[in-house]
Amino acid sequence: MNDIIQDILIPELAPELQRGPDWLRKKRKDAKDVYNNHPLPPRGLHYWRYTDPMKFVIDKSETNDTAFGDNYDIVESIEKKNLKEGHLSALITDKGGREIVIFGSDELKNKGVIASTLSDACENHSELVDKYLYQIVNSEMGKFEAMNGALWNDGIFVYIPDNVIIENPIHLLRESGLEKSAQFPRALIIVGKNSELTIIDEYGGGSQDRNSGTSYTNSAVEIIGLEDSRTRYVMLQRQTSGAINYLTHRAMLRQNATMLTIPMAFGGIITKQSFGVILNGKGANSKMYGMLFGIDKQHFDNYTLHHHAIGQTTSDIDFKVVLKDKSNSAYTGLIKIDHNAKTCEAYQENRNLLLTEGCKAETIPELEILNEDVMCSHGATIGPIDSEMIFYLTCRGIRYDDAVRMVVSGFFEGTLQLVPEDLRERITNFVAQRLEHL
Repeated sequence: MNDIIQDILIPELAPELQRGPDWLRKKRKDAKDVYNNHPLPPRGLHYWRYTDPMKFVIDKSETNDTAFGDNYDIVESIEKKNLKEGHLSALITDKGGREIVIFGSDELKNKGVIASTLSDACENHSELVDKYLYQIVNSEMGKFEAMNGALWNDGIFVYIPDNVIIENPIHLLRESGLEKSAQFPRALIIVGKNSELTIIDEYGGGSQDRNSGTSYTNSAVEIIGLEDSRTRYVMLQRQTSGAINYLTHRAMLRQNATMLTIPMAFGGIITKQSFGVILNGKGANSKMYGMLFGIDKQHFDNYTLHHHAIGQTTSDIDFKVVLKDKSNSAYTGLIKIDHNAKTCEAYQENRNLLLTEGCKAETIPELEILNEDVMCSHGATIGPIDSEMIFYLTCRGIRYDDAVRMVVSGFFEGTLQLVPEDLRERITNFVAQRLEHL
């Protein structure tokens, strides 16, 4: 098997490796070397226990990166309307990393905010980009992070200066191509001292017919929250039924910085996502509230990390999963507290609802605690809806299917209330559609 993999290498003359200034081309080349020289991660390794890494290996010479689905225009028009009505501060559309357009940037410029393509930022703001790009998502993390590091064509850069509050979200609308396409989105977001930002990171599109071929998306997101900053990151993955999605997200928080991460996954045939926050300053606080709804034969593999590198930091994770048909979910959550990171508090919970026979959930909560001066807890549940809840509702004249819909809606409600209002309605519709045929 490894001999086959070695034949699928990033070529020396790949056009992406020639993009950017000298320092960036060197980093791209280093990432290419890591990808080419390292074998696939072993399947037995716990991070790859439930997903075959071969699913994320592609021969880019056989991909087609030009065609996009019709649904993109519909969603784009909805978000342009939200921008016009003042629900968004900016809209950034990204078609496969090849066509990136920024709407609403004039008002942001008046506040000193930089919203641009990553290629423009590398030329015009190299002091910021060189300092932070590849700092927390890089080749050291693994083979597929190295692939993104080498092959991203263009990305998105957002910088919020110190003491600036962006009241409405900045929406990143990323579209994947149809079958046999490959895209490598990348984003670098820097939130200055005592500043505030909400980012909506939405992934759509992809192959609509698995029989004609899949689409592949390998995305990397780096977020730096400087001292006293307040960041909200909302991720929506709603790709089509033939899409394969690999996402690596990392954030680093400095002293007294806070971050709310809301990952939501509904689409794709195979999805592997990693969300992590490094708490690297006293008083830093991170909360993750995730939700996932799987149907048909969808496969989801999610990993979360809270790394307490400094003492007097706090974190909380609540990841909710609903499955039906023959879908399956694997969740692994790690709380890591370093030796000198004392007086930390960390909590983690993963709850899984199985609506039908044939679906499957796995959950692995992990603690790596290197000192005793901490408060930590974790918990996980897997099972069907409580029969007493259904009995209580049906006894009051509510149909069985409607009772299940009410329970599932209530299960997600706490997370949905944290989602920006302009996005909440679409998420609610996703849930409703999946509950139509129980």
